[in-house]
Parts: sequence; C-alpha cells; structure tokens
Amino acid sequence: MGFSTRVTNRNQQCEMVKQTRLCMIRPCENEEPSDKKGKKCIRTKKSLKAVRFEYKNCTSIQTYKPRYCGLCNDGRCCTPHNTKTIQVEFRCPQGKVLKKPMMLINTCVCHNNCPQSNNAFFQALDLTSSEAKI
Repeated sequence: MGFSTRVTNRNQQCEMVKQTRLCMIRPCENEEPSDKKGKKCIRTKKSLKAVRFEYKNCTSIQTYKPRYCGLCNDGRCCTPHNTKTIQVEFRCPQGKVLKKPMMLINTCVCHNNCPQSNNAFFQALDLTSSEAKI
C-alpha cells in the first residue's frame, strides 16, 4: 500500500492544490504470472476474494474486490491508466472511524516509460490474499 499524489486546479477557485490518496498497485505477495498463450501482458487483474484494507492498525469497514495492475512479460512495466477515487472508512481498535480517499484502478497499461528504481512495477501479484496492508 502506498500513496498517490497529484497537483490539480479542478476546484471552484481554480487554484493549484495537492491531493493525496491511498493506493495499491498490486499486493506484495509473489505469484508467477499466468501464461496465456500468445499474450505478453496481463494488464489488469481483479481480486478473486473480497479484501479489507488496513491503514495504521485500522481495518476498512467494507470489503472490496479491487483491480490490480498485472505484469508485462516483455520487459515493459505495468501501471494504472484509468482510476477513480473513493472514500474508505477504517475502524480503529478504540472504535474511532477514519475516512481516507483511496485510488481504485479501472485499467492498467504496459509501457516503456517505467518509474526508475521502483521494483513494485515489475513484481508479481497474489490475488488470493484476503487482507491488504498499508
């Protein structure tokens, strides 16, 4: 789990503001990419199980079946292409509830413009895990 940050002026004042949201490109657990005959890229994969997200020892109240970016077997990297932001409610041990914006992936794309020194875009994913930790 990580953070996605952007600067935008999409507001009533048309002022530049920094927006930060939680994101998960793919789970950390390793799984070999499934080889579909003739396919070089597995761009977008949907979680097989509903998951609860964890943030600072708090757990999402709702479960989600998020999409993750897959792998490109031809040396390119796979990153989110189309996303949306939702508000996720997290329940903490003392009963406190936190609301945090989170990026959900609609589609991913394989390309050669890879982030430098970021192995997250080249690692495999495990869609059977039932918890996603931040």
